[in-house]
Order: sequence, then structure tokens, then C-alpha cells
Amino acid sequence: MTLEELTDKMYDASKERMRSQSEVHARYVKSLEQYRQLSKQENPSREQRMMLFAEVKLLGWVLGKKDKDVANELNQIS
Repeated sequence: MTLEELTDKMYDASKERMRSQSEVHARYVKSLEQYRQLSKQENPSREQRMMLFAEVKLLGWVLGKKDKDVANELNQIS
């Protein structure tokens, strides 16, 4: 990939529209559920679990949630 192609690709990615609050919240809820399901498995993949954990924390931050509240939601059993 040439430098020009890479620059064009980066420019296209920077034009992506911002997500609405409802889209972020829906993704947050979905990621929470995925994390809980993965945690219930007998031998969960640590890497996958950590990626979901980071995603949930980031989405919680975007939604304005405190870290403590996000951690409590992660640990709730459904």
C-alpha cells in the first residue's frame, strides 16, 4: 500500500459520522450481555474477555457512566 493510499484511507475513516446516544447505548447493552455470556462459559478466552471488558468500559465512559457503575453492571448476574 502506498503512502497516498494510506492517507486516503485515513481521511475516509476520519469522515465517519458520530454515533447517536441511542446507538452507543444499544452497543453498550449488547457488549455487556456478550461479556456476561462469555464469563459464564467453563473456559473463557482471556483475550476475548479483556477486549469486551475494554469495549464496555469505553462505551460506559462515552455514555458518562462512572467506572464503579460500569463495574457493577459487568458483575450483575442476569
